[in-house]
Amino acid sequence: MPFPPRFLDELRERIALSQLIGKKVKLTKRGREYIGLCPFHHEKTPSFTINDDKGFYHCFGCGAHGDIIRYLTDSERMPFMEAVEYLARMAGLPMPKIKEESPERRQEYQTELQIMEEACVFFQKCLFSERGRRARAYFQNRGITPDIAKQFRLGYAPSGSALLAYFTEKGLSVQKAISLGLIVDKTDSHTRHDYFYDRIMFPILNRRRRVIAFGGRLLEKGEPKYLNSPETALFHKGEQLYALPNAVDTMRKKNQAILVEGYMDVIALHSAGFTNAVAPLGTALTENQIRLLWQGCDEPIICFDGDMAGRKASIRAMNRAIPILTPGKSLQFVFLPEPFDPDDMIRKKSPQAFQEALNNAKTLAYTLWNTLTDGRSLDTPERRAKLEKDATDIIAKIQNEQVRAYYMKDLKKKLWQLEHRKDARRSSLSFGEAQGISRPNADLLAGRMLLAYLICFPKVVQNVLEDLANLELGEASLQHILQEATDCLINNPDMTSEELINAVLPEGSKTIPEIEMLQKSNRTEEDVRIELSKWIQALQLKALQAEHEAKLHEFSQNPTAELWENIAKIKKEIENLSTSD
Repeated sequence: MPFPPRFLDELRERIALSQLIGKKVKLTKRGREYIGLCPFHHEKTPSFTINDDKGFYHCFGCGAHGDIIRYLTDSERMPFMEAVEYLARMAGLPMPKIKEESPERRQEYQTELQIMEEACVFFQKCLFSERGRRARAYFQNRGITPDIAKQFRLGYAPSGSALLAYFTEKGLSVQKAISLGLIVDKTDSHTRHDYFYDRIMFPILNRRRRVIAFGGRLLEKGEPKYLNSPETALFHKGEQLYALPNAVDTMRKKNQAILVEGYMDVIALHSAGFTNAVAPLGTALTENQIRLLWQGCDEPIICFDGDMAGRKASIRAMNRAIPILTPGKSLQFVFLPEPFDPDDMIRKKSPQAFQEALNNAKTLAYTLWNTLTDGRSLDTPERRAKLEKDATDIIAKIQNEQVRAYYMKDLKKKLWQLEHRKDARRSSLSFGEAQGISRPNADLLAGRMLLAYLICFPKVVQNVLEDLANLELGEASLQHILQEATDCLINNPDMTSEELINAVLPEGSKTIPEIEMLQKSNRTEEDVRIELSKWIQALQLKALQAEHEAKLHEFSQNPTAELWENIAKIKKEIENLSTSD
């Protein structure tokens, strides 16, 4: 059954072939292509290639060739209709109503693409002609070279309905140009004029590098400063990203994408070597655009302008992403200092300054918590309860059950930290007390020694961070420091011992006997691993023994077969841990 060609094209654009085929075939990136063992015939040497930009696969061994739909019909034996429905669900697209489409309509679609291409070529020629002198000067002042202008197919739309005159002269369909938003037809005054005039032009390309729309920036003062093509049969702005065809290879290679606000930000970043930068098209980030980003990398970085509007846009992006989070797919956030935008950071500071900002990107979970607590008074139980309710309501929107469960676990941990922070810092047995600790009991000694190892040897403890984070030290101040220290190292694995001390220990409490002792010792990394393992084992054993005693007491009050089985299981764990090396 026939589908509108643009619907099938959109399926091909939204789902990368490598993403689909990579679920069953191990692929290796080679230049602009992927290579792997052919799924259509048995082979030992890879001869199967995939080109995401062109949207096809080819096997040099057996000759198999096709697009994403052909792959499903041939390899999975899916009927054509079932394959299209499967891909539509995967892409988040509603199935169109099936209707017979004439060859004339299919030709019309190709004509629409040709009209947009003609307009792009016209704007490019104008930029490098006498009419584009002011536009070229603007680009030069912004550090955009002719090579970059050609790479992004930048152009200039002159005043005086120059595009209308060009189309008329070449005999191109003016009516089609009107339907595509290039020409304005004023029926009341029976006049026509260009939609874009005296503007720098930014062509918007789909994944197959076809021109489907334009963005235009005024050279002189006026409003609107930026103007995008209207929604047309070819262009739905909530489903495209500016410069995605230019950025997708780097996005996949680095597993990183940078989403900025505007066209000039993207071009400035590409000029400075950040060739994984893209932008939405003048609207709030949509779910479809987030999914496009996820096709290229796991955790795109949102880096909007440093002003209040940019920060609000980042929060809107976070709220849009939360319901559709899946395992491994999230967002990161960079908040630039006000009033900088990415273009400013590159030109007025340096590419290195922007890279440092990227290096400090914050996770979505971190950003959500900071957003919820920023400027909020939490000094009463009622206010803290309201914080918990607000956070829980947001987390409930996460559709993926597994991700939602981990966010709830993370929330409970942060609420615990919030509740115990003041008590921990007031505690007379605080790990960071300057006067030191005299005659600690065995449990507290184990906790303090473990924390000392963690703080003195942050690089060595990376492999046991999860074990450390799950330990119960039995003292609020120690538990608080343990959680802060493990959080720091999870978020920034390269922290030094000195940085960790400054981050997690209270002011005036930098000299601690256990830390001093380890700092002055000549322990090797292997010594630290062995000793740390023993301290962890001792605390785990203590926790299991306490749980065993509690279960025995519970059994004496309410003897059940299930409880006895649980007791036996804990006892076995104690025996295994006691006899392990």
